[in-house]
Amino acid sequence: MTRILVLGYYGFGNFGDELILSAVQDELTNINCEAVFAVNEPAQYSSPICPRHTFVDRHDIAAMRKALGTCDHVMLGGGGLIQDITSSRSSMYYLGIPLLGALRKRGILSYAQGIGPIRGSWTRQLVRTVFCRMVLIDVRDDASRDLLRDCGLRRQEIFVSSDVGLSYLVARYFKRVAASHRDPRIVACVNQRFGWTAEATASFLDCLASHSSAELDLVVLFPSADLAFTHAVRDRLLRPSNLIVSPQPPMLLDLCRLATLTVAGRYHMAAAGLAARSPLVALAYDPKVSQLADWCGFPAIQPGNSPQRAAGRVLAAGISSVTDEPIVRIGQTRMERIARLKAALEGPNK
Repeated sequence: MTRILVLGYYGFGNFGDELILSAVQDELTNINCEAVFAVNEPAQYSSPICPRHTFVDRHDIAAMRKALGTCDHVMLGGGGLIQDITSSRSSMYYLGIPLLGALRKRGILSYAQGIGPIRGSWTRQLVRTVFCRMVLIDVRDDASRDLLRDCGLRRQEIFVSSDVGLSYLVARYFKRVAASHRDPRIVACVNQRFGWTAEATASFLDCLASHSSAELDLVVLFPSADLAFTHAVRDRLLRPSNLIVSPQPPMLLDLCRLATLTVAGRYHMAAAGLAARSPLVALAYDPKVSQLADWCGFPAIQPGNSPQRAAGRVLAAGISSVTDEPIVRIGQTRMERIARLKAALEGPNK
């Protein structure tokens, strides 16, 4: 049976990456393989989704060496792993291990991978070196494909699917009955990376909420990064608010499903709003958010806007939930991605 070592930013308390971990496990249940997931603090996971899956401590050099030595393939398992905007060490880790695998004659793969931003020339060279050796390149959006082309990949076929966490939420929860009635309530996830101060962010949310006398649910999906800033925003709000930290996917989907508006300051908050069929607006703190908004047809506020002007545009637009067309497309990309991975793991002679 084929054995895969799966790499990702798993185990660090970020809702989006934990969602991706669940999603990749779920998709691999459709394939006859064993998977070892490199995670932070494996003991935090009670059990994997599939009995053929196990966890290894990504910080344990001996355990990682053994996992690499006994695997047949190394796979980049979703999310925005290849970028040097937050730290160059991220790219060194997520490109270095697959390169070691390739040098040991292991197959290497990219699965629903986000690429970029990439600023350094050496990072681009390393991307080209690693990705040109891959037996399957699957990325989550057109911008990731285009950036790989800019890095020098010419002959390799690059498939574009969708974010694996997004497609997981759609597959699991989109068939829930849409809310027939929504009380005036805005559910929002805020992120300091967007560029507004806590006071400006609070002003934006207050403008939206006061228009419909709505209460606010402030959701924190990545506590180590966002909790302090969210507290600061909440302290400056004039409207009543609730604080919800690290909700599980079903709870988050229900919050979005019943809200009159979802404000997404994290990529996977937008994913939850889409799957819940909530009226949705995003704060585009990262190009990946704008790319998702363009692909699915919901508005994204760009940095540099004043909070009052941004709120005025949202209210004037009368935002409604997205149509079913992009949701259907997301489901199709999921099935196509699983089929491609299965074919790549089986190889031409199996």
